[in-house]
Amino acid sequence: MNKEPIGLYIFRFILGLGLFAFMAMLYWSSLLLEEDMRAIRMDVAQIKVEMTMMQSAMDKTRADIMGELLHFVEAEEDSPEEASPSTAKNQANSATIATTPQNKPPLALGGLTARPHLDATLPNLLGQDPFYAVVLPKLLGKNFKPHGTFHQALVAKPDNLHPFTNWGEVSTWLDLCNVSVSRSQFGIYETFCPNMAIKVESRQSKAGLQEYWVHLRDGVYWQPLRQDYFSEQVNLAPHFLKKHQVTASDFKFYFDAVMNPSVQEEGAVAMRNFIGDIQEFEVIDPLTFVVRWKMEKVTQPDGEIQYKPEYVSKLITGGLKPLASFVYQYFPDGTKIIEDDSDKETYRTNSVWAQNFSQHWAKNIIPSCGPWIFDGMTERLIRFKRNPDHYFPLDVLFDKQEVAFKDSPSSVWQEFKLNQLETYTLRPDQLPEYATFTQSSQYKDQVANGAAIKRIDYVARRYTFIGWNEAKPYFTSKNVRRALTMAIDRARIIRQNLNGMGIEITGPFYPYSTSHDPSIEPWPYDPRKARALLAEEGWYDSNGDGIIDKEIDGKRVPFQFNLTYFVKEPIAKAIAEYVATSFKEIGIICNLNGVDVADLTVAFNNKSFDALLMAWSLGTPPEDVKQLWYSAGDKEKGSSNVIGFANAKADALIDLLQYEADPKKRIALYHQFDAIIHDEAPYTFLYTPKSVMLYREYVQNVFLPIDRQDLVPGANVAEPDSSIYWIKQGGF
Repeated sequence: MNKEPIGLYIFRFILGLGLFAFMAMLYWSSLLLEEDMRAIRMDVAQIKVEMTMMQSAMDKTRADIMGELLHFVEAEEDSPEEASPSTAKNQANSATIATTPQNKPPLALGGLTARPHLDATLPNLLGQDPFYAVVLPKLLGKNFKPHGTFHQALVAKPDNLHPFTNWGEVSTWLDLCNVSVSRSQFGIYETFCPNMAIKVESRQSKAGLQEYWVHLRDGVYWQPLRQDYFSEQVNLAPHFLKKHQVTASDFKFYFDAVMNPSVQEEGAVAMRNFIGDIQEFEVIDPLTFVVRWKMEKVTQPDGEIQYKPEYVSKLITGGLKPLASFVYQYFPDGTKIIEDDSDKETYRTNSVWAQNFSQHWAKNIIPSCGPWIFDGMTERLIRFKRNPDHYFPLDVLFDKQEVAFKDSPSSVWQEFKLNQLETYTLRPDQLPEYATFTQSSQYKDQVANGAAIKRIDYVARRYTFIGWNEAKPYFTSKNVRRALTMAIDRARIIRQNLNGMGIEITGPFYPYSTSHDPSIEPWPYDPRKARALLAEEGWYDSNGDGIIDKEIDGKRVPFQFNLTYFVKEPIAKAIAEYVATSFKEIGIICNLNGVDVADLTVAFNNKSFDALLMAWSLGTPPEDVKQLWYSAGDKEKGSSNVIGFANAKADALIDLLQYEADPKKRIALYHQFDAIIHDEAPYTFLYTPKSVMLYREYVQNVFLPIDRQDLVPGANVAEPDSSIYWIKQGGF
């Protein structure tokens, strides 16, 4: 057998190595080419966006010029001497509703028209806010320009940014980037001021319904989406890369989405309690819509029968928002999810659209038309930037806002100590550490550089509680729920876990609200009485093992349940451990179930828990008790009536509160409701916290409106408002 020369082997080896290197270079070149193509696509997309924005700006400029010409012609035609009383009244109203910086007359979409649906004989329900018109500009000074970045931090990253999330922080971000019909006067509850609407009129329909005619301002746009906010699997059609005007149809789309029974997101389910009595929602034209409220037959004490709308109908109408139809009605390729949506009720009834909406391809971005624009979210943070085209320039006093995602509250605290955050709400257990930090050389250096820490204390508008799932056999009896409350020393929790930074409470109302009945005393801490109440309900230790038990469905079962809480919150963990120890002393096994945010959300939505330790943030007056306590939501998935509370007397009071406008009568009804909740003990109400907010000295306008009657006469809001904060020039 002939052997091949060694040189041939070497030649083949070198040839093979060369071919391998050549193929590797080809592959590498293809990757570079693909990156270049991706960059080119992004550049082209950005150029399209910029061209669209330039076109929009040109169109707006053209419309503004024509508007000024029309305004001039109208002014020439209508002299003051010839103005009729109704015209004079209309001029007064116009002065009231002209709130844009340019002070321009309202325009209709696509060109200039008069506002044919404005009724000059009807008053504007929207009143001016003197704080934003006069006081804030004086506080800021003539040469003020929004500047700086406002840094915040949050424990954990949200799963998504869906428009109907129940996550409080995400809801706040959604509001930053959106608009509403109206807003409250700064520092004063139950007021009604312009926002997206320039005028709201109260009328009565031919069918006798209370109706509100909402007249929207022109020239407000949804910002273009950005391709780089999405994965490579989502390729956006040009439709999404340009501005779209916010119209009345977007407001109706929001209403329809909330009311669609197949939309099961917790935020939508909760909102149905508020807007469910809207009988009709009609779009008149792109800048006008009408909300008609159901009228309820109400018998007065003298026997007279009256028909009334809900007391909060005006405020809820004012809180309506638009939902970005240019996004949520489409697939990413620009085709509609529902091809034929000509039926006006399509999005209120269609289950196919609802299913797509729940898992929408854009659920991790925030379509923006408000004072802030969503500027991307990563695994580390979420960013927002100021909208320079917003109609109220003083709504945003920073250039940017960033919220970092941290693993634990201690990480957030460390960021603040390093002067990486402008504000920080101090946990009660951190008070000693804060005192130590202010004596450190690190802090003294910060003081020398203009970053001293200031402090503002106030009673927070929220409460912490343990909710007892009334679908579980352990918690069906109010005597058992009372006993569980009496087994917990709530004063000790406030003293030891909160360093005294809390107030013991008796029910679901803010302690300083007129809705709260101060005559109601908390259930006492009394373990002996608690055990006696449990025995009356059949719970006693039948076999001497130290655990109380009861015969249920023919079988003796021990009193044993799981207490679910957010595992990354140290105070919640400490309270849960104390509660479990307290229950052990009366013969109850309480297993601790610490979970992350995702699992907590699932347990909440599905009501798949025994007991739940959590907190509610309280709404502003007038307090709405329907969302948490009305029996219609006791078994509904995602309902805020998370523990399944159902009480006929409570329902009757809620119904009366819905339509009673007299302040004294409302307070009496609230107090009756407060007494029922106390008696039924559906929650163990633990405490309302006292908040300590720390902020750096270069952060300005930090105050409680209620304490600054010189700036806000009649203010009744007792919490600081971050929307008016700004950074002093030279600050960090």
